[in-house]
Amino acid sequence: MYIPLIFFSITISIEKRKLTTAQQEAKYKQKLAIAQMEERQRMIACQYPEFWFRS
Repeated sequence: MYIPLIFFSITISIEKRKLTTAQQEAKYKQKLAIAQMEERQRMIACQYPEFWFRS
């Protein structure tokens, strides 16, 4: 009785992981934007002395 339920939950979890190309592209762009923001923040932090900048 529990075996079909386990198989069904495993199947659903595998199906959730499959992303469409649009979703993959959106995720990539989001990671890229976050990386750029972090890089900008690091560059700003490097320009000023420690006591001027709080993280």
